[in-house]
Amino acid sequence: MATAARPNLARWSISAANDPTALDCYREGLANWYGASDFDEIALPRFFTDNVVCQFGDYVVGRGRSIGQTLVRGVREIRQSGFDGVILLLDLGGMAGDIDGVSVTGRPGTVHVRQLWRPSAARVASVDAISIALPREATPAWLLEPQFHGARVDDGPAVGRVLINHMTALAAAAPAMSLDEGVASVRAALTLAEQAFRNSGRFAPDQTRALYAGIRTTATALIDRQLTDPDLGVGSLIGALGVSRATLFRAFAEDGGINIHIRRRRLHSARGALLQRVGRRPSVAEIAHAHGFVSESHFSRLFRATYGEAPGAVGASQSAALHGQQQDGMRYDLLLGWIKGTGRDAVADGPVSGATPT
Repeated sequence: MATAARPNLARWSISAANDPTALDCYREGLANWYGASDFDEIALPRFFTDNVVCQFGDYVVGRGRSIGQTLVRGVREIRQSGFDGVILLLDLGGMAGDIDGVSVTGRPGTVHVRQLWRPSAARVASVDAISIALPREATPAWLLEPQFHGARVDDGPAVGRVLINHMTALAAAAPAMSLDEGVASVRAALTLAEQAFRNSGRFAPDQTRALYAGIRTTATALIDRQLTDPDLGVGSLIGALGVSRATLFRAFAEDGGINIHIRRRRLHSARGALLQRVGRRPSVAEIAHAHGFVSESHFSRLFRATYGEAPGAVGASQSAALHGQQQDGMRYDLLLGWIKGTGRDAVADGPVSGATPT
């Protein structure tokens, strides 16, 4: 069976606690994006930056954390980066700033639009941001309209809550997503963003299809993270996704329903656990119980119906090699190359520096 294509993936974390040059590396690595200054003096001795970034085709999804600071994107940074595109930013730390001459504030949990060919400056109480970066050629036309630079939406409107929950789930699940899943989830975020920022009314049929695909992707990611949670079910998913019960059911109608989908994911995870067993440990009964099945016999019956064999016949010799492109360290120019479409197959080989753009 073919392995699903994986995204480019990078994680990096630096801290003054174990690297006295951490702050200098951060500022140097970030220079093509933002000028960073006015760091939180109380937190400065504990300076850190922690990041996870994934590339799904034209889209780059990231989450970055650091201490409070001022971030300025002026003429120099715009010229040096050479990146002409847009960032959809979920700010979880709170900010106040100037977006091309217009004063903007946003409490934690606000989604902002940044057109990166235009200047911006912001003071952030702390860097805790989820971002979706889009090159111009992959950006929906409405996001290129001048009035959306600096636009923001919080969790006041219902669609704003759904967008925030969707971006949060996307960032958490991105490292485990396939390329196609990541693309579908980003496109759903863009569909939600259009509704949230433009308030254009009902979804068109193609928007509905994209939205349902994204809901399926992010819901599946949440399910996979909570497979052993006895409270996993329709109620918990509705709360996490911020969608109605009817919307969730419609999104999974073509899969036979949300409860059947949860069962399939539990079976899939249980099969992975069986493949990794050493000898006969853990037992089939232990794996069945850990994945929410009421009994070993119930689990075995469902497993055989799905995979055509008894769970006890699955062994480690059947395990497939993991597939992916995770890099443990990276240069900031690698990330810029991903976003600009010039370095999609590059491998990081330099010192770690920088943070997810804010």
